[in-house]
Amino acid sequence: MEKVTEQQAEYQANICNVFSNFKRIQILWTLADGERSVGDIADAVDASLQNTSHHLRLMKDKGILSSRRVGRSIHYRITEPKLVTCLLCKAPLN
Repeated sequence: MEKVTEQQAEYQANICNVFSNFKRIQILWTLADGERSVGDIADAVDASLQNTSHHLRLMKDKGILSSRRVGRSIHYRITEPKLVTCLLCKAPLN
């Protein structure tokens, strides 16, 4: 097995920390089927817009999600599908 650098381990720890909140896991499951608006995501995970926006921003800052403006709303999508697939136990970790 390859030796993992301290920088790689720190990156992975930061990513794992993002997934330590159950609402973020619910958000990822919601986005697993494709891009959705903040309002749609909030409804799907039964959370306030403010709380949902906070979680989305955190995941976007870590590079897990990306966003785009559509009219007056913001739509989010998963930018790291392989990582998310592994974390959501939909595929082996290889």
